[in-house]
Amino acid sequence: MQPLFTRSHRTSSYRISRKNLASCSLGLTLLLASCGQGTVTTGQVTMPGNTQAGSASAFVLDPTHAFVAGQLVVGLQDGRSAQDAAKLVGGQVLSELPTLNAAVLSLPSGLPVEKAIRLMAMSGELRYAEPNYLMSTPERLSGTPQGGLDASVSTQAAQDAVLNDPQLGKQWFLGNMGVYKAWETATGKGIRIGVADEDIDRNHPDLKANISFPGYDAPNNKVITADTPYDGIGHHGTWVSGTAAAVGNNGIGGAGVAYQASIVPLTITHDPAGASNVDSARAFIWAVNGPDGKAPGTAGDADTPAGHKGFVDIINYSFGGTGYSQLSKEAIDYVLSKGVVFVTSAGNTPTTGPASPAWTPGAISVAATTPRNLRTEFSNRGAHLSVAAPGQQVWVTAVRKDVTNPNEVNYEYVDGTSFASPATAGAAALILQASADKNPDGSIKAITLTPAQVRHILEDTAFKPGVNYNINTGNGIVRADAAVLRATQNAAATVEKGVNVALQFVADSDNSVGIPLVGATLSGGKRPEQLLYAQSAAGDGPFPTGRVNFREIDAGDYQLYASGPRTVLAGGNPGIIGGALSLAPGTSRGLLLPLPVTFPVDANEPNDTLATATPIAYGNVKDGVLPKGDVDLFKFTAVQGETAFINTKAVSGSPDTYLQILDATGKVLAENDSQRPGVVDAALDFPVPASGDYYIRVTDKTGGTPFNAYFVSLSRLVGKESEPNGTATVNGEKFSNIDFTGANPLAIGQALDASISPANDVDIYTFTGTAGQKIVADINATESGKPDGVMSLYQAGNPVALAVIDDTNTQDPTVEYTLTASGTYYLVMAAYTTGTQASSGNYRISLNAR
Repeated sequence: MQPLFTRSHRTSSYRISRKNLASCSLGLTLLLASCGQGTVTTGQVTMPGNTQAGSASAFVLDPTHAFVAGQLVVGLQDGRSAQDAAKLVGGQVLSELPTLNAAVLSLPSGLPVEKAIRLMAMSGELRYAEPNYLMSTPERLSGTPQGGLDASVSTQAAQDAVLNDPQLGKQWFLGNMGVYKAWETATGKGIRIGVADEDIDRNHPDLKANISFPGYDAPNNKVITADTPYDGIGHHGTWVSGTAAAVGNNGIGGAGVAYQASIVPLTITHDPAGASNVDSARAFIWAVNGPDGKAPGTAGDADTPAGHKGFVDIINYSFGGTGYSQLSKEAIDYVLSKGVVFVTSAGNTPTTGPASPAWTPGAISVAATTPRNLRTEFSNRGAHLSVAAPGQQVWVTAVRKDVTNPNEVNYEYVDGTSFASPATAGAAALILQASADKNPDGSIKAITLTPAQVRHILEDTAFKPGVNYNINTGNGIVRADAAVLRATQNAAATVEKGVNVALQFVADSDNSVGIPLVGATLSGGKRPEQLLYAQSAAGDGPFPTGRVNFREIDAGDYQLYASGPRTVLAGGNPGIIGGALSLAPGTSRGLLLPLPVTFPVDANEPNDTLATATPIAYGNVKDGVLPKGDVDLFKFTAVQGETAFINTKAVSGSPDTYLQILDATGKVLAENDSQRPGVVDAALDFPVPASGDYYIRVTDKTGGTPFNAYFVSLSRLVGKESEPNGTATVNGEKFSNIDFTGANPLAIGQALDASISPANDVDIYTFTGTAGQKIVADINATESGKPDGVMSLYQAGNPVALAVIDDTNTQDPTVEYTLTASGTYYLVMAAYTTGTQASSGNYRISLNAR
């Protein structure tokens, strides 16, 4: 790959770029984009391979967050195993997603998800780490008619249709979309639509004939067969399936948009609370690869239908939320890369803000409209929309009141972008069938269109109620008749194909250095206001890949804005670039993009040899940076019989420090690569054998990058704490009722061994400081999760804490503070404690100064 931009390409658009990037870098709060905004409640959901569908749960939600408690999703670096990742946090591998080079880990008791992510980020071995987000199932939207359609709504009479289904007259959306005319050419026959949703009432008389087996039960990692019972939980999957492909011309009920298309059930949840992000991604991959697990067209692939690009041709996903998930992004990228169309709902917030996966580049994002061709009040809007489709007062198949009755036909009115999406997926099925190469008997010989071409046909032929594009309905309201006509006009050769772009962000001063956590926005393409956003990793972890992908996006001229990494994560200053990028239809490009980043500065260099070692004394803290291949040496003087405590801690980037103590000849006397199992920071005790000079050697086991900053401190271990040493009440990270009586003295340059026991124990230490002194008080726990420390700094006579630190590296707090006045100060240490969480265990506290 050749460099695209250099320093000279920076423009005045940075302020806009940074605003856009910030608005898209939100934590996920996922909501099912169907029948209104639901409330996330503690629920129980089955996990792959552990339980039967609908049986007792295998996980519960974090009580205060919309994600699964005790689980972590990780993207693995090449050559690393899920087991390697689990060891970093003392966890276990629950399941793997090898197609995405990802895994799901269970965390040890007492290690919160957020802390595990920070630990993983420092490891340098992962592409990303994020929670296993949960997507909740809301209630039906209010105002939906239960008795019948608004009489003022004009519908095409059933007798005008070519089918004999008696309830077509209630399905205004079919006439609004021009479906009747489209049926003269295409009905969806031979096209498979994967419905990733709740379980479906698969024996519903108006669905049964179109259900295609096998399907996939993602939470239980099992195939769905004709004998698999409906789990009885939820209605959403049945509503969605009927919208896309309810059976037509069978003399009962109504019909779906593609009434002869096949529905492949992809069950992603068995719980009213919703579906996990992992199970959604697992369903997407299965839908493409099929039950044999082989990618289409690869060796051993035996289940991709001849002439088709995946096991299914279209995936409909009516779930979504307000943030960014790297797992979701990479799963959808995989779907698109294999030529399978991905259709998703815009969401029902309503908002113009970011939504996942509706904002995923290459996906067909669908807003909802009323019978009068207006955006519904609940539908999301924004410059990311592809099209709109009917999503209000939609009359569709519903779960039967008696699912054992083979003759019962149940229909209901529903509202939501969840139904605009499958209506569009049905139109996509008509397009694929109409454009396909056919055998002499009319069956499909080969699918000819790419996902981008399907999207372009829908957009270009849509009914535009106003201007060509607007943030309420995107490119317009889907018209199946016009879309099918365009599909028959040599569409494979004449409709513009999409573009695949792989961006690799590197430091402009050293192209071998990948930039962690870069956000990239492409503005332009098909229209000036279009914004396509992606990033190299999720959340706040400085994962050192710098790779950003865009799949099946529009060709055209773009402005690319990129920024990263965040200073708090990687030190130095973030790089920002902006520049023009022209993408030709049907091409795939890989671009090397140098970012003008500023690295952390190591003021102690050169200190790579014994002769140039930086002096360090007891009570000192020295900052260092470990670029590729670097070695840092520090020289100290010690007295025989004392014990020196040398401690390191990562400051930015992802250093995995390795410590050695050398004598004056360079002989290694002691060494350590981690202060405890699963932690990348090294620390060691050195009983001094003889008075004299010694050297601390610090290297980076990851090989090093210019972002990898750390500090090293030198203390004298002077003994153990003595109880009682003060009292206090702790709630979370807040202290109250503090009594400093009995606080243990701790001088600058000293370290003490101590214990939180019992779990509600509080230890208080006192020291004397001087104005302007920069103190560093650090905790090193002995065991993982025991204790999960929190520490506060107080000044004598002031009841308000000067600093409160929950943790710096998973469970070990570090208080860094510049004292404003000379006098007496107190350090208050305890375990993070709530009504359900507390921990006890041994630790060491050290106090030093820069």
